Amino acid sequence: MKTLLRIDASTRIKGSNTRVLTDYFQTKWLSHNPESQVIHRCLASNPIPHIANETIKAFHHANEPSSDKMLSDTLIDELKSADHLLIGSPLYNLTLPSTLKAYFDHVVRAGLTFEVRQGNYRGLLNGKAATLITARGSQSSPTDDFQTTYLRKILTFIGIDSIDVVALEGMALDQKTKEKALSCAKQQIDWLINRTVSPVWQGEFSEYDKQQINFLRAGQADAIVNGDAQAYAELCADNIQLLIPSQDVITGRNALLEAEQALFSSAKFASFQKFPLYIERSGNLAVEVGRQEVTMKNRHDTGGVFSTGQKYTHVFRLTPQGWRFAMLMSNPNE
Repeated sequence: MKTLLRIDASTRIKGSNTRVLTDYFQTKWLSHNPESQVIHRCLASNPIPHIANETIKAFHHANEPSSDKMLSDTLIDELKSADHLLIGSPLYNLTLPSTLKAYFDHVVRAGLTFEVRQGNYRGLLNGKAATLITARGSQSSPTDDFQTTYLRKILTFIGIDSIDVVALEGMALDQKTKEKALSCAKQQIDWLINRTVSPVWQGEFSEYDKQQINFLRAGQADAIVNGDAQAYAELCADNIQLLIPSQDVITGRNALLEAEQALFSSAKFASFQKFPLYIERSGNLAVEVGRQEVTMKNRHDTGGVFSTGQKYTHVFRLTPQGWRFAMLMSNPNE
């Protein structure tokens, strides 16, 4: 029997856009997994207390009494029991609601959800997946949404590296914009629920190797959606190669930086999601093959890039600085 852990962070019980979609996701989940169960955490009706010094002391001393530590243990047990984590989080003041941050302060604990081994942090909640449903009143901007990047990072930090994002934008604009956004989001959820392919790791990958490669994949998506060419370039090896059909091969980090800066000046990405099928390692190289879904914000003047599904092949190289992209190739004609 599978378990869905649903966390709603909106302060609104009624009229919440994220709750509309977490309700929808839960209904579809139960339909697709009829024998599953749902654990529901509403942070509005049952808020998590913000972490206190006494709580931190109790985390590090087994005999230290603390009611918050007991709550933390319960939250971690729920998280460990879940196969899939569903989070509904509106954008408040450029970031996530404080109650959701308090939740993570209680569940990110050394020895329980992560560990430090040979100087490296390793998440312990491997094998789980997460769906983030976010909402904001305006259209997105690369400089004023800090919650999605944080949520990706903190989940990957504790070992949950299969993460999908369903983003609602323009919820405070006209009714037509709102209805269109909700309709598109529900279509995306339908696709996510029906997706059955899971990535296969072939070869010798440590959990830290997997974490780094997943960080690269998530970082690439964030950089593209945020239009941040510098962040994209920093994920790449010095001799990175970018292969684009019908164009000359782009070689080197500086050349990639210039090409992406030119692209982002006109092309605005609404979403960029990757679904790896398999990752195979040979020595210090790893080849990943999968599918990516690209959605553009503007219909015109997109720099020749359009909303589409694509097959992709990436090569990662293990460098002294860790894993980096060594080659990026996609087929936009699928």
